[in-house]
Amino acid sequence: MIGDEWKIIHTHWSYIQHNLPESLEVKIPVQMKEDKPFEGTAAEILHLETGALERWRKGDPSRGLEISAPDITYFDPDTPARLNGWDELKKEYDKVAGKIHYDVMEFIKPRVLTFDDTAVLFYQFFSTTLNPDGTIQLRIPWNCTEVYAKTAAGWKIVHSHWSFIKGWRKDGGV
Repeated sequence: MIGDEWKIIHTHWSYIQHNLPESLEVKIPVQMKEDKPFEGTAAEILHLETGALERWRKGDPSRGLEISAPDITYFDPDTPARLNGWDELKKEYDKVAGKIHYDVMEFIKPRVLTFDDTAVLFYQFFSTTLNPDGTIQLRIPWNCTEVYAKTAAGWKIVHSHWSFIKGWRKDGGV
């Protein structure tokens, strides 16, 4: 609620079970140093998110469960539909535990909007796997939105939405 009216503060639409594009051109700003460091709630949210993705990077998605609310809703390209609640999310994470690894994480222009006990984090993310010689084997471009709520146990994700940047439906749709 902003003032005395409900407003949409962020929307993120995507297909479920969509594919990566064959190629992608994305303008990525390269900054030699951070313009302004995140502070307060924004810094706390980014710390939680970075910690969770660092564990994913090594094949352990459990940190994502630790920072999720019991009634979380979750979408990503590989889920058959929206996942509802911690139990469904845990089943999905158990399927991929130890199977997902990447070497480099890039957060592109993260932004945190805060409203009282709610924070919305959105960013583009590139997960990159390298060959032994340091060349790129695989780079996956993501759009990510995380909605956090302040609870007695701290900030928890109540909604998570991942999609491929410019992904396409497996049935050929756009």
